[in-house]
Amino acid sequence: MSALVASVLGLALYSPVLAPVPPEPPPDPFAKGYLGIWFTGSGPNTSLAIDRLEPNQAAAKAGLRPGDVILRVNNLHPQQTQQVIDHVVTFRPGAVIEVEVDRAGEHKTFKVKLGTRPPDINRTTYPVLPGER
Repeated sequence: MSALVASVLGLALYSPVLAPVPPEPPPDPFAKGYLGIWFTGSGPNTSLAIDRLEPNQAAAKAGLRPGDVILRVNNLHPQQTQQVIDHVVTFRPGAVIEVEVDRAGEHKTFKVKLGTRPPDINRTTYPVLPGER
């Protein structure tokens, strides 16, 4: 129905006015990539086996699982977990990296889109995840 016809008939036409969508904030130029994985053990005895994954973070979204053992991150074949962490933080959030794991004797390769490393992360303790308080 046209506005003219509606006006003649005395009908009001509803035209929703939508609020503008705010622009996304610019990316942090100092942000570092993040997998969202925690390894088994601590200190020099840390294994490259994934102990747990943070929900909705890069590794979980890509399909990695607890128990997977990291064999390769892009071209890096790490011997220690700190090598994995140091390598991943050289990438920006949103970068896609390859992670190869040993899952129960089978080698699997995943493409992982990195998330943003939390600025206050403490790698010596587990984070408190929702539902764990």
